[in-house]
Amino acid sequence: MRYTSLGDAGVMGTSCHHLTIGSTRIVVDAGRHPRTGATPDLQRLRTLGADAVVLTHAHLDHCGALPLALRHLPGRSVLCTPATAALAELVLRHHLNRDADAAWGAGLLFGRDEVDAVRWRHAAWRQPEAFGGEGLVAELYDAGHLVGASSVLFEGGGARVYCTGDLHLVDRAWQRGADLPEGPVDVLVCESTQGANDALESVEPQDVGRALVTALSGALARGARVLLPVFALGRAQEVLALLIRARAAGELPDVPVYLGGLAAHATRLAAKFEADVRRVPPEVQLAAWRTRPLTPAIARRPPPGPAIFLAGSGMVVEGSLAHVLADAVLDDPGALLAFVGYLDPDTPGFALRAGRRTNRCAIESFPFTAHARRRDLVEVARRLRPAEVVVVHGDEAARVGLSLALEAALPGLQVHRPGPGETCALTGRPGPTRR
Repeated sequence: MRYTSLGDAGVMGTSCHHLTIGSTRIVVDAGRHPRTGATPDLQRLRTLGADAVVLTHAHLDHCGALPLALRHLPGRSVLCTPATAALAELVLRHHLNRDADAAWGAGLLFGRDEVDAVRWRHAAWRQPEAFGGEGLVAELYDAGHLVGASSVLFEGGGARVYCTGDLHLVDRAWQRGADLPEGPVDVLVCESTQGANDALESVEPQDVGRALVTALSGALARGARVLLPVFALGRAQEVLALLIRARAAGELPDVPVYLGGLAAHATRLAAKFEADVRRVPPEVQLAAWRTRPLTPAIARRPPPGPAIFLAGSGMVVEGSLAHVLADAVLDDPGALLAFVGYLDPDTPGFALRAGRRTNRCAIESFPFTAHARRRDLVEVARRLRPAEVVVVHGDEAARVGLSLALEAALPGLQVHRPGPGETCALTGRPGPTRR
């Protein structure tokens, strides 16, 4: 077995992994950095080749370079859940349109015809799919990260390799935590996004949700307009489910909730696949709840409160509905701007939260995350009992933090942290613990 890093080794945003199991070569994900537009080193696919492609989920940093990867892999289909295929098509077309508006003839990474030409191979949860040669099968497991998001177990030739994709182990407002296969596995390819986030270790999702509902209740009671910048895929649906639960419990008043842009399209698509989501009981029905359309005109001149505005982007990037709304409410002393996720230090959202811009509205932050805490990732390793772990999808501090935690908790575990473009030979046997 071999693992080659084609993207996000020590950095975030360009997820792409190449696995060789026996004679079968597999590409898992092909992402594009949401802010910089960087893509993986896909030229290497000309020499590495691939017999099969898997897409774990539809976030841009996992699917955004998929048409580029397929240029080097003619005739290959992409294995994923039906929800991931639908959401990935939405994301790819949305960003293609956005790029076309911005490029002004400078050239696009790929064309609409390439998006339309992607051949999707749908798979249900825990349904073994014949994959490549030598009797290899792939089996998708609910990763608890986003509607349709999966981890994938490869099994064949006496080897079991489990790739987490992006994973969340604990139940949240709408979606249950990850569903794991039975151990042991030989190799665990594990994300590490929160591997260095010590502050998150003691944070429970239900406590974060209650804190947000309490803040919203107080703001709405005084007639405030509340702006919640949200990521279109995942966070918008999670927060909307939280609002539905809180309103049903009488914890929030019946006020208008506005939703627009890509978040609205993604929520409608997510609602179509609700039956495939392992939902937290009592089950919230997104499809049965109506929001008001958030248009650019409304964002520029939002109506008076009390009201809630769910607007992308989650990082309030320039030109987004959240950015336009922020301009409209920052000088309103009665308004609340509530951040509900990660903020890149180079984004306007981070600057707002850090107080680098004058404002009169209240600003609060709530540590929502769709990624597993470091201790949860260690728990995944405990349950699956791998001989080797390849730590991926995190900045270097996160990868080191998770590696040290794994080595401390599981003596004898062999941990790999491949650098950009590096290849690891994998034996499926434990080795000396590195310090």
